Amino acid sequence: MASKGFRDFLDDLDAAGELRKTTKPVDCRQISALGELAPEATIFENIKEYPDWRVATALVSTRKRLGIAMGCDEKRIAFEFEEKSAKPVEPLIVKKGACQEVILEGDKVDLTTIPLPMMHLFDGGPYISGTFAISRDPEYGLNVGCYRLMYRTPRETGIDLVSPSDMRFYYQRAFDQGKPLPIAIAVGVHPLDMLAASYKAPIDTNELALAGGLRGEPLEMVKCQTVDLEVPADAEMILEGELLPIGWTADEGPFGEFSQISGDVKWNPIFRIKCITHRKNPIFYMLQMPWENDWLAAPVTEAAGLQALRVASVQPVDIRAPIGGCGFWSLIASIRKRPGEGKNAVAALLSVAEVKHVIVTDDDINIHDPDDLDWAIAFRVQADRDAIIFEGARAKHIDP
Repeated sequence: MASKGFRDFLDDLDAAGELRKTTKPVDCRQISALGELAPEATIFENIKEYPDWRVATALVSTRKRLGIAMGCDEKRIAFEFEEKSAKPVEPLIVKKGACQEVILEGDKVDLTTIPLPMMHLFDGGPYISGTFAISRDPEYGLNVGCYRLMYRTPRETGIDLVSPSDMRFYYQRAFDQGKPLPIAIAVGVHPLDMLAASYKAPIDTNELALAGGLRGEPLEMVKCQTVDLEVPADAEMILEGELLPIGWTADEGPFGEFSQISGDVKWNPIFRIKCITHRKNPIFYMLQMPWENDWLAAPVTEAAGLQALRVASVQPVDIRAPIGGCGFWSLIASIRKRPGEGKNAVAALLSVAEVKHVIVTDDDINIHDPDDLDWAIAFRVQADRDAIIFEGARAKHIDP
């Protein structure tokens, strides 16, 4: 079973030979490029002008490292995710958490004291990318998601709320009443928690219980200092505050998207920070875009595809969300087929959010072998009979 804390996961990577630690002084503007070049996950232990901080990046930028996070063989990730997510474990509220060893409120709140990296050449500013964002609606309850934050001032960031999501819905409801939406952002949590946060679950699903299911034990949460929310007790850093009731009015971007394309400037809400808490000797987690985002997306998309097939009474054998489709836009599945079920499987998989292209094969094809897949496409496909096109379905805004 995988370890459950952020630092435990770093230890797991280290034990597997998948972690590099560097003590050479590094400018935080160079961290993204250096992390991209390193074959292993990397911890930068000597950040120029930020002596109290370390930065970790590229932690799950390969499927092998994602398998380490899941505690299983990388070929079993989707099935492990599906099995464990079906057994939610409710979170446990604790009185104290390491995430609050240092508490900064009022005039002490200053994002410039944190080594926020410039991630891509054309980005609109430094970004906080690896977030575990918590909000609550009076009617619909708690929600957790992953939303990037662009630095604006020492106490404010933009937040990307363009795509349909539960937090966007919560914010719209608060905005319609002229009220701010209190939120809390955790940075530096175990990848299992981020997988739970990014899962496309129904609005009444408790993602914290889903995280507990993936862990096999309760996620420990501690109450925030300034907002009525709880956050992961073991996180590296917490940002507490509120989304201002100004609507989608502040420019955010450009940003090097997980689609491997630089996105345009968009209009988004503003997050005003009331309090920053963090561990002693904290580690800032820079989720490497696009690769880490893509690999974290893949098991979520794959598990949703497995569920869609089972609901359609189609028996899946294997499934893959390839990195070329950024873990979102493409699904490849092999099935144990009965007559007519190939088309049923295609229709079911295309119902999964964001999925745009689908390939379905018989169960004798190894969908992880590109030559095997190419052979199946070459000799088992008649385009006029076997290609299915659905028009007018919902897309994702960063698909050009």
